[in-house]
Amino acid sequence: MAFDGITTISIVNELNKFILNGKINKVFEPNKNEIILGIYNYGKNYALNCSIGSDNYRINLTTNSKPNPINAPSFCMLLRKHLIGGKINKIYTPGLERIVIIEFECYSELNDLITKKLVIELMGKHSNIILLNEKNIIIDSLRHLDSYNNSLRDILPAHLYELPNTSKIDFLTINNFEDFYNLTKNLDSLDIGISNTFNGISKLFMQSVLDELQITENDKTAVNYNNLEKIFNYITKVLNTTVYFKTYNSDYIISKWL
Repeated sequence: MAFDGITTISIVNELNKFILNGKINKVFEPNKNEIILGIYNYGKNYALNCSIGSDNYRINLTTNSKPNPINAPSFCMLLRKHLIGGKINKIYTPGLERIVIIEFECYSELNDLITKKLVIELMGKHSNIILLNEKNIIIDSLRHLDSYNNSLRDILPAHLYELPNTSKIDFLTINNFEDFYNLTKNLDSLDIGISNTFNGISKLFMQSVLDELQITENDKTAVNYNNLEKIFNYITKVLNTTVYFKTYNSDYIISKWL
């Protein structure tokens, strides 16, 4: 299964079912690509694995224990300082991005209630885990990135966090089939064409849609009004089973279709 925006909102749904309102009681960093959050919620303990390895990036609840270094790495210590005792207030993804944002209610050194965010970007070799303050300023990140490292964004302490730029269209902004048709009627193919046009929709997901709808893509003739309408209705049906909220600076989604 491709780790795309459709998969991400399904994972967000699972996390909301089990760890929303939970409190952070442990933080581990087993290796340079992984953070594990220990969470206590409604009498149960959960372990949330956040992995940014380029070959196996993911976020998931786990029951597998892993050995930890005797001395905790600096980012692990930072997360312990800022997040232990914090309550998970929101879990969401902006649009169909492969990004999970976990929002915490924490207390400052002056005992004031403040918000902090842990951003888990699941984008292959560009994956990262980033801690933000209440003003979306980066406190620190597991990986530091800047233009000198061929990064399109500065992911460094004291910098304002910005979502990745994309030239693709957010499917959630499409109002009706006619808009979708005008964007796709001149594509050379259905699976690659649609995945290259819309953010968060992978080629593998599109291939599964075509199989489900029994659409055979032999040549460009498959890109026709009837097929595009079927595809639009199918994707819309999937996404219409999600609940939309307004937060941060964009829509986030809690999926209900998994």
